[in-house]
Amino acid sequence: MMPSRYDNPGPSAGIGARLGKEDFTPGRLEVSTERVLRILGYRQDAPASAQVRGTALAMAELAVAAATPRAAYRRLAIARCTPEGLVLSTGTRFRGPTFSAYLAGCDEVAVFVLSLGAKFDSTQKNLSAAGKTLEAYVMDIAGWLGIEDATRLLKDRLDKEAKHDGLELTRRLAPGYTSRVGGQKVEWPLEDHPALFSLFDEAAPARLLEGSCAMMPKMSRTGLFGLRPVP
Repeated sequence: MMPSRYDNPGPSAGIGARLGKEDFTPGRLEVSTERVLRILGYRQDAPASAQVRGTALAMAELAVAAATPRAAYRRLAIARCTPEGLVLSTGTRFRGPTFSAYLAGCDEVAVFVLSLGAKFDSTQKNLSAAGKTLEAYVMDIAGWLGIEDATRLLKDRLDKEAKHDGLELTRRLAPGYTSRVGGQKVEWPLEDHPALFSLFDEAAPARLLEGSCAMMPKMSRTGLFGLRPVP
């Protein structure tokens, strides 16, 4: 039986020179008022009132001003990748068939923790405490659009690194999210969050709540990208 490309737990010769932990601070985020309105259910054939549009604009601007986005990521070699799960060179294990389906050809991954920061959370809480329920709700929508933009900027950074090393990124995978494998929906279990956070120290942009898989600050995201040689 031929050995698997993942039988060796150490980095392969094709691994890029940038393996290790990095910090990344995205530039100013972009949050579109029109996208906020679309999520709220408004379309061209059913336009928002001036009051609602004004609220969407104000909360989009406030979300950008309150966000202090920061990411930490590590590029790590893959030790083993099977339908049962993924094992990294650190010994860290993630469960499920998602990885063998989407990391084909990859010798390493970039694991990340990303957050909009505590100031965003406190600003939104202040709105709720002041009884501004609509504003707090709309700012929540704006925050998720902001973290989408921060993720895009992080992906751009990783993509540049990958190209420098003759590699390309796969799609993003994340704990708690489903993917389609063999015509069926499968999930990377959210319970793997502690294993992912074990790859980072206390200086990470977010942390897990004790006894929970939820993150603080609330507007945070984790996941990984595979890196594979460009064909």
